[in-house]
This record gives sequence, C-alpha cells and structure tokens, in this order.
Amino acid sequence: MPKPKNRTLRLAVPVVASLLGIAVAFAFYRSSQNTTTRPLPAVNPLPLAAQSPPTRDAGTPPAGVAADMPVMTPAAGNQTPAAPLATAEGLRALVLDGGVGAFEGVGSLDPASGYLLRVEFSHLGAGVRSIDLTNHYTTLKEDEHVRVQEERTRLELSGPSTVLTPFAALAVEVKPELGAGATVPLIAPGVWRQVAPGAFEATVGDAAGTPVLRVERAFGVSPGSHDVTVRQRVVNLTGSALAVRLFETGPVDLPQGAATYGGDKRRVRFGYLLSSRQDPTRAAVVSNDFLLERAEVLGDREPLTDSAGLPVVGAGGVQLTGYRDRQAWPTDKGLDRGYELVWAGLTNRYFGVAAHPAVDPAAPVRPFGWVDAVSRVVLEGADAASSAMALRLDGKLVSLAPAAGSAGTGASAADLSHSIFAGPLDRSVIRAEPALDAARLAGLVVYNFGGMCGFCTFPFMTGLLLWLLHILHDVVFRDWALAIIFLVVVVRTFLHPVTRWSQIRMAKFGKQMQAVGPKQKVLQEKYKDDRSKLQQETAKLWAEEGISPAGFLGCVPMLLQTPVWIALYATLFFAVELRHEAGFYGVFQSIQPKSFPTWQFLGDLAEPDRLLDFGRSLVNVPLLGEIRSLNVLPLLLGVVFYIQQKYLTPASTMTMTPEQEMQQKMIKWMTVIMFPLFMYNAPSGLALYFTANSTISILESRWIRSHMDKHGMLDLDKMRAERQARRAGKPPGRVAAAGGFLAQLQALAEQKKSESDRGKGKGKGR
Repeated sequence: MPKPKNRTLRLAVPVVASLLGIAVAFAFYRSSQNTTTRPLPAVNPLPLAAQSPPTRDAGTPPAGVAADMPVMTPAAGNQTPAAPLATAEGLRALVLDGGVGAFEGVGSLDPASGYLLRVEFSHLGAGVRSIDLTNHYTTLKEDEHVRVQEERTRLELSGPSTVLTPFAALAVEVKPELGAGATVPLIAPGVWRQVAPGAFEATVGDAAGTPVLRVERAFGVSPGSHDVTVRQRVVNLTGSALAVRLFETGPVDLPQGAATYGGDKRRVRFGYLLSSRQDPTRAAVVSNDFLLERAEVLGDREPLTDSAGLPVVGAGGVQLTGYRDRQAWPTDKGLDRGYELVWAGLTNRYFGVAAHPAVDPAAPVRPFGWVDAVSRVVLEGADAASSAMALRLDGKLVSLAPAAGSAGTGASAADLSHSIFAGPLDRSVIRAEPALDAARLAGLVVYNFGGMCGFCTFPFMTGLLLWLLHILHDVVFRDWALAIIFLVVVVRTFLHPVTRWSQIRMAKFGKQMQAVGPKQKVLQEKYKDDRSKLQQETAKLWAEEGISPAGFLGCVPMLLQTPVWIALYATLFFAVELRHEAGFYGVFQSIQPKSFPTWQFLGDLAEPDRLLDFGRSLVNVPLLGEIRSLNVLPLLLGVVFYIQQKYLTPASTMTMTPEQEMQQKMIKWMTVIMFPLFMYNAPSGLALYFTANSTISILESRWIRSHMDKHGMLDLDKMRAERQARRAGKPPGRVAAAGGFLAQLQALAEQKKSESDRGKGKGKGR
C-alpha cells in the first residue's frame, strides 16, 4: 500500500540519475582490488645506484669504485675456470680497466626503417636509458617521440645523484654448495662492457679477481615489432656447483600525461595462469583481478627506522619518512588460488610496458619461470607525483653445475631470458604479433575507470562498442568524429524500445498523478493526524482512478541503460585510436591560416577541442586541471542541456515543499552548468559523444511525445477503460501487444494486483 511520503521518491530518482551522470564526468576512481603486501625475500639488494652515469676519460678510475676493487682487463677475463668456490665471501663485480665507451642502441626512430621503437642503454646494470616509439609523438607537431621508458635521476643537494634504471641487472646472489651466500651488486659504473650493439657482459670475481660468474645480456629489436627480446644468462666459471638468483629492475613509471582531465590513469597490471583445478587446460591468461591504480601500489610514506629499529631522525629532531619496498606479487589472493605469473606491466592512459617470458607462439603459454616475486621500489621525490615508481623482478634460486672446460666451454648456464612489450594499448596491434598474442598481452588493454563504476563497464560491452566504432570508421566514414556520432545513433536506436516504453509509462503515471493531485491534497489535510487511515484512503483513491504503483517503475529501464553509456564513455576515453586524430576529415586544419598557428580546433580527438590555444597554462583549477585553451564544445553541451531542461523536461506532477522545489532547481542548474564545466578539459571525442547523445535524446523525446499525443495515450478516460478491461479478465497479451515485451510484463503485474485486490474483497465479504 503506498505511503504519501514516498512521493518524494519521484523527485529522488531523477535526482540520483542526474548525479550519476555528473559523477561519470569526474572519472577519478580508485581500483576495486587491493594488493596485500608480504615480507620481502631474505636477500633484498638495493634497487638504486648511488652513483651518476660515468663521464670519465678512458683510463681513469670509475666514479664511486673503491680503490681496492679488483680491475679486470677485457682481454684477460674468463680464460680458465677458477678452482672450486669454497666461500662467497669477497665476491664482487670486476671493473673494466680502461673505462667503457658509449653504449650503442638498437632499433630506429626513422619511420622508413620499419622499426617501431628505439632503445638506448645505460652503463648502470646494462639497463635501458630510454625507449622511444617511432610512430607516436607527444604533440601534433610530431617533433618529439613518445618516450615510454626513461632512466630517472634524483639530484642530491650534496653528494652523488641517485638513479633508477629500467630493466637493469641490479644484483646476483651467489651460494656455493657449502656456506652462506652473498649478494653481488651489478649496478656500479664500469662493470658492464658492450660486446655488440645491445649485447653486454659483466664478470663476478672473488677477492683475488679470479672470475667466478659471467652475466650476459643481449637486447634485440625486430622491424615491425613492439617486442624487445632480452637474452640473458648467468654462466658458472668455477669448478663447483653454485646456486644463483638474479634481481632485475622491471618497467619504470610511464609519463602521466597532461594534467587536464581524468586524473592519473597510470596502473600496475599482472597477467597470470589459473590453477589446474580452475583451468585444466592451463591456456587462459587472466588479468582482470588486478586493476591497480598507481597511488594504491605506491602507498604512503612510512616512518623510517635503522637496523636496530630506532627512528631515523633528520634536522630539527623530526623523524624521517620514506617509501619502503613492498611486494606487489604474489598477493594473498594469488597464493591462495594458485595463480602463476605470466607478465607484469605498467600502463598509462594510452601506452604500456610489460615484462613477459620469451614465448614460442607455437607452444602453450607458460609462466614467468625464473621470477619468484615482483616488488615495488621507489625513487623518492618531494611527493608522490615527483617520485618514480618501478617494479623489480626478484628471481628464484637456480642451480648451476660446475664448469667443464676452459674459457667457459661446457660451463653450466642459467637461462633467464625474457621480453619487453613497449607500445600502444591497442588490442589489434598486440594481437598482430604472434609472440605478444601468445603471452596474452592484450589483457593490458582495459577500457575501465575502476572504482565505484568499474562494475558498470563490462568488458564484453566495451569490446562490442569498440568493434562497432571501428566498423563505422574503417568501413563507412573513415573519420573518427563521424564514427562517434553515428555510434551514438546506433546505440540509441538499439535502446529505443526500452526508452520509449519507459517514457510512456512515466508520462502516463505523471498524467494520472496530476489528475488526482487535488483529491490527494484533500486527503492529506483530512487525515494528517492519522497516517494509517491516510494510507488506506490513498490506496482506495488510486484504485478508483486506475493508478497503478507499477507505473512508477517506468524509470527503472532508463537507469538500466546507464552501464551502456558508462561503457561507451570509458571506451572513448581510453581508445588510443583517437589520439592525434583530427575530426571531420581535418577540414578545420585545412583552412587554418599559417599566421595563426595556435588554432588546432578538433585537431586531436583525445584532447580538448582547443578553438584557441593559449600556448601556456593560464590557471590550474582543482578537478579540472590546467586551463590552456578556449574550448567551445563544453559550452555547446551546456546549451543543449538548457534546451532539454527548458522545453522537454515535464513539470512536476506532485505538490512539493519549498525545500523540494529548491532542490529541483539546484539539480537543473548542476546539469546545465556544472556538468559542462567538468567537461571543459575533456577530450573533444567525449564532448562530441555527450553533445550528440543529448541532441539525439531531445529529438527522440519529441518523437515519443508526438507518438503519445497522436494515439491518445495520455487520455485519462482511455487509460481507465484499458484498466477496466484488464480487470474484467481480458488477456494481457492483447492489451500489451502494441507495447512489446515490457508492456506485457506491466500488464501481468497489474493483473496480479487486481486478482489480489479481488481476493481481499471477497475475504472481507465473508
């Protein structure tokens, strides 16, 4: 039985719907999954080098190298195997005599070369100094390539700098058959020499300088590929069996991108195999359980303590804080369910970098065999934004047999090879490479904001919408702006039956409530002190006037469409296909005067429309980001919202208090002003989507109203006659035939209610 106060729900539901739409524009969500940290392995080498890259002349001692550190002449190393290693004490990386020259990179940034990336190398750990993408640029001017990996340096006020190098060999743990092991850092300058472009080696020796291990690394890039192969092994040069474990930096933070819209979308991703119990085929690489925001994995600074557990105090007696190493994989959930790591990566909005095992496309997918855990390490800055985060690959202990001959011939070697994907988050691009497809790296691509709206963005829905968007672009229009507009047309056409049914139900309900408004007000005055009696009389009035509470449910199908629009919104936000793509065949760029270079209107659908680019940031507005251009599409969106509110939103059919009237006015102004304001720095592709959707919604609503007027659907006498016919037992299918399946459900619900009312009446008669 309805309660009079429940009428406020008729205001609350559209309020909630409006707020939900506004909430989508924020897009500042956190991931719904949490990472549980575990204790670090017993051996935890420092991930960073406290030295600057070498800038010395040949023959001078390497910076930061102790005077008593053994020096190895390149021609003198690895001639004969050492005697059996009795102890790991005194092991260290041998430093090259005569210095090292500049390391030569691999790949090319010339589009004509066929290469898709260029890798430059660092002297520190023979790691990556930078990875640049050949066909992707930071701006429309195409004067600077996108850099997805870069060596990070923090300059100290006094003393050496601190460096974080991507994919650097940090250290190797060595354990003889008897006795304790030792961890040997490999990150110091002068340790590595280049034996060929992209190929390096370093030697670990004992206290006397006799070679014990040789660590080899070779980076390779093929034309037409975003995959960098890293052939890597550790060779035993001694006459005794050893156990070794390698520690390597993984990917380092990608650039955040312009601080304009959507917040920081950098994430940490893991791909893994399910247990044999969950997946007997062991062929599916899953990645949807761990959509981790960077801030979540980075964590908060913690108070620092020394080895004795005492606080580390700085100037003024203030205890210092910092980011402690944390284990990111495996998590408690992963261990409990038997997940096995296949790849680990970092992404931003459009690009990703991931370490994965060397994969044979013809063979079954396999886990990242030599990696035991993945840790999070940080090169600290003044705050979270200025700090650089990286993943560290912590290897498993691998047994090596004794060397069998001179110069390493027959020596036992541990193959610790892997590959690095570095490229755009485009599933078609990833799946086009057999090795990447075999490792299921397409799981890096997620069109999902995570957080509170993560459940709304169903992967199958975003995949379908992106497929349809590609069809409209690749086959029909060859223009992304038109493809977006007609994608909205297609989606609204598909949802039109639900929209039509919903609006008709709500219009009928509103018309009936408007008609009984005076009578209901009399009842409220008459029984204002008897709530139970008021409910009874209200129900009786509704029954006499043919009003069904089920009519109020007409708003539910409209709300159920919300996930579709959120999925479409997320798809357009993360689609790298729209990046640096002009709208409407670049017509605005073709008429752009050469003397007015700041006009790039709709030159990049992944950026604001920029009718007038100021060339610099004028102001940084909280939640909106930097204001550096005049954007007109959000203003046009506000005009469309105003038209919708002014001419198409029906007046309320219920009596409202002054507070409720004020609330309704606030919602209208929030929709007309606040939503376009939040969209001011939104990508122009998204602004086109919202503008097209709102415009089509206006036209659709007008057509539905015209249809209702034409067929007299809002005639109160006709509605009463239809309800009486249903009460008389007329088959609901005939009544609902014109309205389809949803209308049939509506008729069935009303019939059941009528039968229940008749049953109650008979009971009272007895």
